[in-house]
Amino acid sequence: LISCPGPFRQAANMSERVKNMVENKTCGRCKWITAHSGCQGKPDNSEDHIRAAAASGADVLEIDVRRVQGDLLLTHNDPEDPASCVSLKECFRLVKELSGQIRINCDLKHEGLERDVLALAEQEKMQGRIILTGTVAPELLETIPEWVMVSMNVENLLPGVYEAAEARGELRMTEEEETLLLEKARRYGVSSLNMNYRYFHRGLWQKMADAGIAFSLWTANDEETIRRLLAYDLENLTTRMPVFACRVRAELAGNPCR
Repeated sequence: LISCPGPFRQAANMSERVKNMVENKTCGRCKWITAHSGCQGKPDNSEDHIRAAAASGADVLEIDVRRVQGDLLLTHNDPEDPASCVSLKECFRLVKELSGQIRINCDLKHEGLERDVLALAEQEKMQGRIILTGTVAPELLETIPEWVMVSMNVENLLPGVYEAAEARGELRMTEEEETLLLEKARRYGVSSLNMNYRYFHRGLWQKMADAGIAFSLWTANDEETIRRLLAYDLENLTTRMPVFACRVRAELAGNPCR
């Protein structure tokens, strides 16, 4: 994942790592398994989810972050009762109590959250444990502190790309869209793309790998899909089934890749 400032230097480092992935052709090298909000059957964005994720063996836990009435809360949509939501500050403090290692993927649900989320993370001494996805503005990458990691959502670089594919009746980008995606990722120094797994395919993986760009895929929630995707070298796989995904990753480690 990209760290800033210095995104192009980081992209060069990623290029070498992804090149080694392709040449070695080994599986089970998914760097991170992320426990999606609501993992292991727990309610989304709840304390139970945070506890389950921390106990699952996952490398990262994902939460949805939204500003509601001036507060940063864990919620996907505007809540009817904001007081019922876990706050981001409470989340940070609970994670520190539960685990000294697991990272937090703050999936931003609307624009303009980057600075406030990172200011709170710094206040709560969460440096080095924060990953941003969601509505991260590509133009802000160079301003994001070095201790933050970002995986850029594909739709931030190509607005409407998923909707256009659905309108065509396809779960695939066009060749032109894939080329434009690569051009924009290079322009902003992106080295990790956060993508709906349904649009992922080997040709796209190879094209981006040749450019030193890795994939973070969301959200695989059945055993067959998890096994299939972990047959690729990925930066991250996000799932509501992190216990199973971690077990599969361990089983695949060192086996020949497809």
